Amino acid sequence: MSLSRRALFGLGTESSAPVAQLVSARGREALVAELGPLAGESGLIPPPQDNEIRLTSNENPLGPPPPAMSAIRGQFRQGGRYPTNAQPSMSDLTDVLAKRHGCSAANIVLAAGSGELLKNLAHAYVSEKAHLVTATPTYLQTRGVARYLGADITEVPVLSSGHLDLDKMAAASSGAGLIFVCNPNNPTASVHKSADIKSFTAKVRSTAPDTVIHYDEAYHEYVTDPDYQSADAIALETPNVVVTRTFSKCFGMAGMRIGYAVGHRDTMANVRRYQLTFNTNTAGVAGAVAALNMAGFVAKERDRNTEARQYTIDFFRKLGYEVGDSHTNFIFANIRRPASEFRSACRRQGVGVGRDFPPMEKTHCRISFGTMAEMRRACRVFADVLGVDAPTDAPQ
Repeated sequence: MSLSRRALFGLGTESSAPVAQLVSARGREALVAELGPLAGESGLIPPPQDNEIRLTSNENPLGPPPPAMSAIRGQFRQGGRYPTNAQPSMSDLTDVLAKRHGCSAANIVLAAGSGELLKNLAHAYVSEKAHLVTATPTYLQTRGVARYLGADITEVPVLSSGHLDLDKMAAASSGAGLIFVCNPNNPTASVHKSADIKSFTAKVRSTAPDTVIHYDEAYHEYVTDPDYQSADAIALETPNVVVTRTFSKCFGMAGMRIGYAVGHRDTMANVRRYQLTFNTNTAGVAGAVAALNMAGFVAKERDRNTEARQYTIDFFRKLGYEVGDSHTNFIFANIRRPASEFRSACRRQGVGVGRDFPPMEKTHCRISFGTMAEMRRACRVFADVLGVDAPTDAPQ
């Protein structure tokens, strides 16, 4: 992709669409995972091929909404200011988030994406004497930090439906420092109802009141189950419960690295001890504030994603492949073959899909959603790779 300096800064008459793609950082997370930890430093990450569809990293294919992009471009002139001094500042973003969650600034901690918080929560509460409880498969960062710290890890397999086994996770909570609950779960795309989360929280608080429960809600905005609710209200009134969110998914700002935690002020005070002083950037803060102030944006983006989600689910199910219900911007499909083989074959035809997720990498593959045009093209590739003819009533 050719990109001039004028296009990068949104000057003249050139489109800002390439900039939005860069800001959303499409495909980088998955390629780093595939090529190893030195991929980025050694320059091994290849640029996207022409017309390549990246369905690898659960990103928003549209990038930031236009008002956020305008705010990001306008903030370059304040690049010499620390994010605490720029306008809008980190405190401005904290205030907007606090208003959104009905709490005070003391209940919010900003971060460089929710990934920083996953790392810091593990450092704060996991040790050789306080083990981690997590699901498998689920998002791996917390487990990786726990392993680095030399802590014991209790991994509870997900149920056949792809849901977390909350009963077994609660039973393993005694003596744990941290329980990681990804809801909706990555990669299985399942979500737990509000009643399940309330019951789970009560069980853990009863048997292990010193154990911290971390609810990672990276895909919160994409959930369409009416019985789901965020755990933010629980976290605000209950010590040792933390909810993390990110601007990397629905808001299309994966490349800007903006996330946050919400919880009881005492818990947040401890989490804040691990926070890097200037852990956000001026452009990302401005984009996040603009995105949060957009009336109706989340509902519109949810509708767009829901259409692509149903299209993709219908495609696989009509071919006879098992796909669980999704409440995210991806599916976890039982393709009945190793994900590595499927991934390589799809990439040869210009479509990237997700990395391996042990222990289900021999049968399942995670596929993110692009635009409807991208999904139509991708599904034709999937049918070819799977060696089947698309049914006559399949989406065209």
